[in-house]
Amino acid sequence: MADIRERTETDQPAAGHDGGGEPSTAGRRRRRPFLIAVGIVVAVVVYALAFEHTQVDLTQISSETRRASLERILRALAHPDLVTYDTREETIEVEIAIPCGPEVTPHPDLVIEPSCGDPGESVTITGTGFEPREFVELRFVPDTEFDITLRLASVNADSDGRFQVDVVLPDRPSERAQTIRAVTQEPIGTWRNRVEVFTDANENGVEDDPILGEDGLHIFEVAGRVDVPAVALINPAGETTDFVTAGESFEAVSGVARGQVAIPITEERPDTGLRITGIEASGGNLSVTIEGPPGFDMSNWRASAYDGVTGEPAGTTFISDTIRLSPRISETARITFDKILETVFLALVATTAGLLVAVPLSFIAARNIMRDISVTVTNLVLILIAVPVGAALGVLASRAARDLVAPFSDDALALVGVLVVAVALAYGIARMALPTVEDHVPTRAERVRRAVLLVVAGALALVGLLVLALLFQSAGTAARSVLGWFGFVGSFVADLGEIFDVAFVLIAALAGAGVLAQLASKLGYAIRRRTPRSVVGVLDVVMGAAAGALWAVLVGQVIDWFYRIDEFRTVVLIPAVVGAVVGVLVALRGMQRGEVRIGLSIYYAARTVFNTLRSIEPLVMAIVFVVWVGAGPFAGSLALALHTAAALAKLYSEQVESISPGPIEAVRATGANRLQTIIYSVVPQIVPPYISFTMYRWDINVRMSTILGFVGGGGIGSILQQNINLLNYRAAAVQMLAIAIVVATMDWASSRLRERYV
Repeated sequence: MADIRERTETDQPAAGHDGGGEPSTAGRRRRRPFLIAVGIVVAVVVYALAFEHTQVDLTQISSETRRASLERILRALAHPDLVTYDTREETIEVEIAIPCGPEVTPHPDLVIEPSCGDPGESVTITGTGFEPREFVELRFVPDTEFDITLRLASVNADSDGRFQVDVVLPDRPSERAQTIRAVTQEPIGTWRNRVEVFTDANENGVEDDPILGEDGLHIFEVAGRVDVPAVALINPAGETTDFVTAGESFEAVSGVARGQVAIPITEERPDTGLRITGIEASGGNLSVTIEGPPGFDMSNWRASAYDGVTGEPAGTTFISDTIRLSPRISETARITFDKILETVFLALVATTAGLLVAVPLSFIAARNIMRDISVTVTNLVLILIAVPVGAALGVLASRAARDLVAPFSDDALALVGVLVVAVALAYGIARMALPTVEDHVPTRAERVRRAVLLVVAGALALVGLLVLALLFQSAGTAARSVLGWFGFVGSFVADLGEIFDVAFVLIAALAGAGVLAQLASKLGYAIRRRTPRSVVGVLDVVMGAAAGALWAVLVGQVIDWFYRIDEFRTVVLIPAVVGAVVGVLVALRGMQRGEVRIGLSIYYAARTVFNTLRSIEPLVMAIVFVVWVGAGPFAGSLALALHTAAALAKLYSEQVESISPGPIEAVRATGANRLQTIIYSVVPQIVPPYISFTMYRWDINVRMSTILGFVGGGGIGSILQQNINLLNYRAAAVQMLAIAIVVATMDWASSRLRERYV
């Protein structure tokens, strides 16, 4: 009992503490107000610094000038320039002296008070006699030899057609009077009678034969011969308001237009408010188009056709409908449509290119795939030496292939023959090197022979790829002119050929590096199997020094290319020595452990590259590519493709890292190699999220491409920047609306695709 009491007393926690030496709940509660107060103070200080650095100034909200500018911009954005009408510009000009001195001529409808002033002074402009609520733009026309105007203000007339506005005189002094111009735009357009018209077949002023008019005012039959069709537009009072011809002018010998000379429709005519703007004749049928002010009532108006030979009336049509303005899609809307398509396809090309690069790279950036990859020191140093040597041999092989194919490059049939021969030989040699049935263990000589045959087959395949690229270019160029509207398909084929042609050197270099690295790996295993360990150790150290020196010199050459050092000791000798020392140290450490775990090294290197590329904004990349390939969507596609490849590779690799390990262990238990394990256990788990990430990235690229246009990267951003710089916010609103519609549509489409397939 004494022991129990003693232990109980000993186990009692000290004051202010729980068991185990942790602070008691009561102590934490006493300190909580203090910690909260400290947190509040820290938050206040942090946000105070944030406001200071972001220059938050809410007093600007109350600025009348800024508020007026904001209202103007918001109203312009609320009226996107989607639909337009044909307009006729009318101007009123009044003189002003800057500074005072020259005499000025006043205008009754545009009064300036005072009529002169110094630059920077304000004057009041009063306008009268305008249309109710008509939009008026005031421009200053300086006294200069150049045809330029400066915008002063924009204003809407009131219900009485009157306005008054204060403007600041520009800094354009002159010894002569200058001009302030009030510009209005009156909408005009083509009006079409779409209801009922009547013909006056007997020329007696009676409406006969109701006919449905659909095209133009009406297509009606005319009697006699109409070699030079002409039409007179006649008002209800019987007066000829417009008399025009589609060919040579002539004089009407009868009818309402008797004695009047028809004016060719291409000539400038006095403004009558309502006039004929188009005449088409075919087989005795006339199609007449009329232009006039909106809402004009054409009831009881007539259109009379005249024979171009006799000058006599050939038929009359009564018009019994009110003409209406026919709006049309604005030029801004058409340009925006073209540019938004360009933006979507720019993002599509960039996403596709990034996808093709990111998918294979995502596996080398996945920790669970790369962490258990290790090689012997002998294999590692041999591979490090073989990779740059193989790449150099691949480049030389590509040049030899070009020289071989060059004599046939201008003859399509010869190229086809070379392609067939190269593919057939490559296939046959590959079948010889890789027999389907193995009845014995291959000897060393047979293995060497197979390796040589595989190298030859690969070289022939590269030749075939080069020939295919040339055929694509020639076929696409020929099809471009033959396909007509579908000529872009031929351009696409030609572009594919150019891509293969440009990438041929890179493909050859990678192929050479891969083949020589594989041979080096097999050589390394043979050396370790047949050579004493002490000799292998010496070889590892020597080859490690050589591999380190080789790669260090390559890095030095890259640095020399960027910084133009041009000093042998700095870019060759010192890097070679340092690289050799590092290579020896790596070889010695690898000899101690038996193997070198290169998987994690490749993983960290790949992650570093991806993070670096992702940290560079596509806007900066676009500037570089604009310099390289010129301004346009191609530069934007390259910039987005590079950033997309890095971003998708990271997302893909993280998805690979999060897969279930069970299928991997099950496939490995069957004896599958690494490639088979990836194909049968990893790929089925990552396809759905890969699709989701790709669609999401396409959505992002569409939004990013709008910014790339600001630096010449093509897409809708280019015209958006242009309109913003020109303060044309109505046009900018169209581009913003198009972007919003496209992004919303793509979001809906991607969600449906994810719902269906992911």
